[in-house]
Amino acid sequence: MYAVELFFEEEFEKWVRNIWKGLKDQNISSNMYDISNLKPHITLAVYRDIPSMESICRRLSTYFDSVMELELKFDVLASFPATGTLFIDPTVTEDLLKMHKMYHAEFSDLFEFSNPYYIPNNWVPHCTLAIRLSPEQILDAMKYCYKDFVPLRSKIIEVGIVKLEYDTNNICISSSTIASNKLKVKTNL
Repeated sequence: MYAVELFFEEEFEKWVRNIWKGLKDQNISSNMYDISNLKPHITLAVYRDIPSMESICRRLSTYFDSVMELELKFDVLASFPATGTLFIDPTVTEDLLKMHKMYHAEFSDLFEFSNPYYIPNNWVPHCTLAIRLSPEQILDAMKYCYKDFVPLRSKIIEVGIVKLEYDTNNICISSSTIASNKLKVKTNL
């Protein structure tokens, strides 16, 4: 499987990684911490396959060359109970939805390979803190994250295509960035 992911500024990335490590150290969950090469992110799209990867990488680079960095405010700590996922949620802005919709319009030829959770009008943008948690673990993880939680801001500064690898139990073990592109820096004039 492959994903197109939005990456953050270093300070926010460190904050998320510290949560992953803290959840591991507290014996609540190590599932995010243990995935090799994983970067904190918001997923734009997930594909079961990408035909002509070289071509898609070129197109992605060309497309995102003109896309501006996007500042987000993360002020929600929430879960998807059905999948045992704990995440932080950015305030959904018009610019974020526009970035998502325009990406999917530009790469509509990949629609047949798309995971339906990530298509327009079905997407919940989020940055995952833990996955595959039992109901008890969700509560423990929520308590752990809640104790020091404050709203944070970060910019989306980069986009990448990531190859997701799974073990025989369908657990993600690797999330390697194949290609990435920095977004255009906003200048205040």
